[in-house]
Amino acid sequence: MLLGKVKGNITSVTKIDELRPVRLYMIQLLDSGLDLKDDYIAAIDAIGVGMDDTVVITGGSGSRFTEITGPTHTDASIIARIDDPESLKGSLS
Repeated sequence: MLLGKVKGNITSVTKIDELRPVRLYMIQLLDSGLDLKDDYIAAIDAIGVGMDDTVVITGGSGSRFTEITGPTHTDASIIARIDDPESLKGSLS
């Protein structure tokens, strides 16, 4: 799993049928000190997040085990919003 911040909405009119009802976001990844990295990942929103939310992303086959993604072909899904990211600082290093 990865931690990141929601940084952009991906607008796509043309996509596979399974992705039509879901939102896609660009996530800027965080390092172990919760600082922004220069790495981004596109992820399916499985829970309903907003811009600048700090989120947990699961990848690989695990990203297909949500109610939203089901049989969808995906490599990354947002599975949790971190309510108080500042409380994690210092505990991740």
